[in-house]
Amino acid sequence: MRRYIKTLTLALALVLTIAVLAACGMSNNPKKTKASLEEKQYTVETVIGDNDLDAQAELDSMSDEMNITAGELVAMLAAYKGESDDMPQDFIYIYYFKDGMVADKFWKANGQQLDDLKEEYKTVDGFKVDRAGSVVYFGTEQAIRDAM
Repeated sequence: MRRYIKTLTLALALVLTIAVLAACGMSNNPKKTKASLEEKQYTVETVIGDNDLDAQAELDSMSDEMNITAGELVAMLAAYKGESDDMPQDFIYIYYFKDGMVADKFWKANGQQLDDLKEEYKTVDGFKVDRAGSVVYFGTEQAIRDAM
């Protein structure tokens, strides 16, 4: 009986840990992220292919240069807040892919371009490029925190 209780306790702890970690990542819902950033006074622009043929066509037109197939990029979001010396104080760009496999494919196929971004923004304090599930994003640490 003790073994059963220990096993059950361990399984419950594992489930709770996974739930907490899943809740801490970048949202894969562009509409929710847009609303969250707008509440924090960011200027937000989105292209969401959700039932919008023109928007999906715009996203699909970028597929070749992103090394993905048409239909795999489902939304994009760009947001910025404040300006100093013609540069936003905080900014974030988010690419929403169909699923995590497509995000991984994009990440691997565009590694050099992502490294170039890091080099280009090396003077921006707290600049980060990362991925979470079906989302790839880059921007300042504060904007990333605000988007989560």
